[in-house]
Amino acid sequence: MNKTVKHIVLASSILLATPQAMGSMLTGGDFANNCSIADWDQFGNVGVSGAPGNCAATLSVDDVIDFETELSQGLSLSSGIDYTLNVDFSVDTTMSDPILDDWFSISLLNQDFEFIELFYTDILSAQSFSESLTIAASDLASYANQDWSLSFYMFDGFEADSNQSTAFITFASLDSVVTDVPAPAGFVLLLLGFAGMFTRKALARSNGRPSQKAAVSWTNLNGGINQ
Repeated sequence: MNKTVKHIVLASSILLATPQAMGSMLTGGDFANNCSIADWDQFGNVGVSGAPGNCAATLSVDDVIDFETELSQGLSLSSGIDYTLNVDFSVDTTMSDPILDDWFSISLLNQDFEFIELFYTDILSAQSFSESLTIAASDLASYANQDWSLSFYMFDGFEADSNQSTAFITFASLDSVVTDVPAPAGFVLLLLGFAGMFTRKALARSNGRPSQKAAVSWTNLNGGINQ
């Protein structure tokens, strides 16, 4: 196939079915550079640590003061759309007590107190995570109440211990992804028309037929000789 035709067909297919990524739906999720949690709802021992460029939102629990803590933000999610949550964070715990019963989770929580758990880990040692978590439209559709919040939650279990655990969140971004977005019909038809024109010309050359202009000139010349 002619290279030009290939390029046109490829462009048409891309326009017809390329996934379209949209901007982050979270406000103030770049904690490392913002050094602020002002855009988030806070419960328990939540704060900010570090210096600009290397900050983190922190969630800490212990049995003495706070056994649970949460950082959350309300979302406006649309039906029929998949989402991707990208989060960079780490967890750590003291080792002054052998009982390790603290845990950290990332979930969607609606106003009916239903939740979709996206991530969970027991806090047993210092660990770092860089997660890309999928929120499927089909999962959201099974819930009647679509008033969701994104929740970073930490909990100290019911065992009495003297350990303190902390989560350090440096980045969080929620992006919606729309697949199979149709291109404007008129533009696609125009591209296909160009593809057809180039295809006819390519076939004419490959079959050895003279162009229309050449055929007319030969006819006129032949007619002049016969006269």
